[in-house]
Amino acid sequence: MSGRFIVVDGPSGVGKTTATALLAGALAAEGWQVHPTKEPTRTKLGETARYGTDDYRGLTLACLVAADRYHHLETEVRPALAAGKIVLCDRYLATSLVLQRLDGVDPAFIWDINRLADRPDLIVILTGDPASSRARAAARGIHSRFHRGGLDAGRREMDLYVRVSQELSDAGFAVHVHDVGEQSPDDVAATLLGPVRALLKAGGNGQTPTGSAARISES
Repeated sequence: MSGRFIVVDGPSGVGKTTATALLAGALAAEGWQVHPTKEPTRTKLGETARYGTDDYRGLTLACLVAADRYHHLETEVRPALAAGKIVLCDRYLATSLVLQRLDGVDPAFIWDINRLADRPDLIVILTGDPASSRARAAARGIHSRFHRGGLDAGRREMDLYVRVSQELSDAGFAVHVHDVGEQSPDDVAATLLGPVRALLKAGGNGQTPTGSAARISES
């Protein structure tokens, strides 16, 4: 496949969706072909996993999420990569390793049911202040039981993302962890352009960027 698969992950409310959109816009402005996407997907299967967390738990939910991922890869991610596009995905494997673990699922089982999922070329994991992330998630609207529970739950989620980032790195995944701190969404996206550009420059994904320079500069 000639494209590149990049994932942006992290706790709810940390700014993944905004950063992914801004990063996609910046890369498109440089002339790259970009395909933004997200998990759970907007398919019936993905919507069941996204909004069904009060009905499905543990192993059942873990399998639902994994099934949505394999369908996503087959119908959307792989075709975009085959067309030479940069696929930017909001949430992927790290989310399963965190949320399903918080749901009592053995990590070995999570790794096992995801063992045939495509390996991203780069995993970006955003971290930040749990109180700020929980407040942003609440303002946006809570649809998952994982995002209830207040600050203590937010701290557990954040700590586990930090741990999972190391687990992924130890397993040979390319991982870039970035603490958003007090950065604005534009600044976060600008910072992430650095490792993304390095990947594209080093890998050579079959594209030649054309058009205007990026509207977001590196910090």
